[in-house]
Amino acid sequence: MLYTKFLLNFQPKTEVFTGLKAAVRSTIFAVVGIWVLIINTAVASGLPKVNAQTPPDLGVEIIDKDGQPLTLADYKGSPLLLNFWATWCPPCVAELPALERAAAPLSMQSVKVLLVSVDRGGAKQAVPFLKRYGVSSPELAFDAKGNLSSHLALKGLPTTILLSADQTKSWVFVGPFDWDTQTVQQDILALLSR
Repeated sequence: MLYTKFLLNFQPKTEVFTGLKAAVRSTIFAVVGIWVLIINTAVASGLPKVNAQTPPDLGVEIIDKDGQPLTLADYKGSPLLLNFWATWCPPCVAELPALERAAAPLSMQSVKVLLVSVDRGGAKQAVPFLKRYGVSSPELAFDAKGNLSSHLALKGLPTTILLSADQTKSWVFVGPFDWDTQTVQQDILALLSR
């Protein structure tokens, strides 16, 4: 499975594609995204089998789209599909449209989708990027200082965590997935029903 490993400095301090025109960057992201999705689809049609874990403390604060403090504990009572991503992570960018398409059907099953950007620029960097890619359905949060991602000991991006409604169980998936496929959504509901 493809994903972007975190480096010692957690993320690039400068844009990866400095000096490239926006059209070239978009083309590069599109080609990499299609390649990642083709490889990922060939590998698996659903989610891999993972064991449930007890989540760590969910009281670590991040920032919501309005600049207010937010914790994962605030979502207790609803299952949560929590996706950590960054604008500089090609597999993350390739996965964003599937998360956008998955948000509506999952919400009909009471599963909330939360995108957590780990970009240092926070909302100023991530929101325009998401608008450019037509991503508006999932809820947004920002972990610009890496507090929550460090606390959860994320190894790379994208990483997606599925939390049960009572927040006693979690499942971790590293790498991009086709979150909008019926098979993956059935896998999510099956995990939550255990």
